[in-house]
Amino acid sequence: MLTAGFLYTCALFLAGLAFGSFLNVCITRIPRDESVVRPGSHCRACGAPIRWWHNVPVLGFLVLRGRCRDCGSPISLRYPAVEVLTAVVFAACYPWFGPTWMTLKFCVFGFLLVGLIFMDAETGLLPHEFTYPGIVLGLAFAWVAPGDSSGTWLLLLLFQKHVENVRALALLDSAAGALVGAAFFYFAWAVYWLVRKRHGLGFGDVALIAMTGAFLGLKLNLVVLVCGPILTLMYAIVLLIREAVRPRPTVPTDEGLAASTVSTETLAHGREVVASAQPESPQAAAPRQTETMGDADAAPDYEEEPPFLQRELPFGVFLGICALGTIFFGEAAWAWYLGRFHSSVLAMVQSYEGAHLRVRH
Repeated sequence: MLTAGFLYTCALFLAGLAFGSFLNVCITRIPRDESVVRPGSHCRACGAPIRWWHNVPVLGFLVLRGRCRDCGSPISLRYPAVEVLTAVVFAACYPWFGPTWMTLKFCVFGFLLVGLIFMDAETGLLPHEFTYPGIVLGLAFAWVAPGDSSGTWLLLLLFQKHVENVRALALLDSAAGALVGAAFFYFAWAVYWLVRKRHGLGFGDVALIAMTGAFLGLKLNLVVLVCGPILTLMYAIVLLIREAVRPRPTVPTDEGLAASTVSTETLAHGREVVASAQPESPQAAAPRQTETMGDADAAPDYEEEPPFLQRELPFGVFLGICALGTIFFGEAAWAWYLGRFHSSVLAMVQSYEGAHLRVRH
């Protein structure tokens, strides 16, 4: 017999598929400053409108076998991946938080995070259309669905302050998480700018960590602040090893691409002129065609991919991944850390007591 919890989980999974389909539109269009409403869903290669039955999440991709029906262009695997990931996040929230406002809160948070992860991975941008409303929503949900505010409670206790109202404390904790996270990253950006006179961190990352703080609160946002850079460092080490093993690939320069495009257009235009004109003699037409072909044969300039230290790492991707994990495992991570801390302190005390006894005897 199907239980109510199972049915709710399935309903959230289907809702996640639908929201993931809309999220794909946002990921594709928002970084390019395009409307998410008009025009309707269409192939990015040929512009043909997508039939509604091909727009069914995941199923439409499988029916089309990953290719546009009209022009045969491949459809990115990102589309079904976003839909499935959003659905999994939605479905996981119900058994974790139950039929409470917390489930809705973290479904919304997961929706925003999945969108920002893929936007940053594809374009290197974290659009404020997601981060700024996310900060506001995080603060609003702190009042509606208060979470663990022990981080701010402990800070207030150190200053001999106390907030009786649970919702007010949760709102304060949400604001503290956003401010501490944003201030930490802004300070890191300022130090890097003073040392190297270049941006080492985007302001989109600052807005993202403020959004995670607004949803997670101060204590859990500290997990993101610690784990995000660690995960990024691990990714950087992998890139360094790969670069040491094989040479950096060459990529066309902007000038080379522009020259190649101009040459191709010139070639096409030259052929039209030669085909339409009626020269007085074959010798008169030959120089024009030869000159045009010479321009077209010029290959674009190539350069090596920039060195590792000059590349931009998708920091927002790793922050988003850590924030997604913190939704479900943040409290367990804190418990593990505090347990190790307690064990270390206990071992130090026992060692000190043992040494003290040996000295006495």
